Amino acid sequence: MQIDYNIPISILKKRIAEIITELRIHKTPELLAEKKALDMAINWLKKGDLYNIDITKEIVQIPENKTNTPSSEFRIIEDHESDDKRYWEEIKIDGNIVRPLPGSWLILN
Repeated sequence: MQIDYNIPISILKKRIAEIITELRIHKTPELLAEKKALDMAINWLKKGDLYNIDITKEIVQIPENKTNTPSSEFRIIEDHESDDKRYWEEIKIDGNIVRPLPGSWLILN
């Protein structure tokens, strides 16, 4: 599903322009905080647009490791339809193996 993030981004940009006008008259902490929050919201929406993040998908957080040793870690693998670990292959993105840390977020399709 393609999400159009441009409408909310343009609404937020209009409000930021209004805030900037207001700040020229009254520089209040509330206006500065609102502008900062809207700037962060726009950046989040732009990231959603860049990666085509569908907000209807489930977002989960990787739990803490059950084994607390330096060599214990999470791995994302493709099993190539085999239960034999010799044929499993770790997923790479841009040539780098993906190993999420506890607390990492996953967006599920």
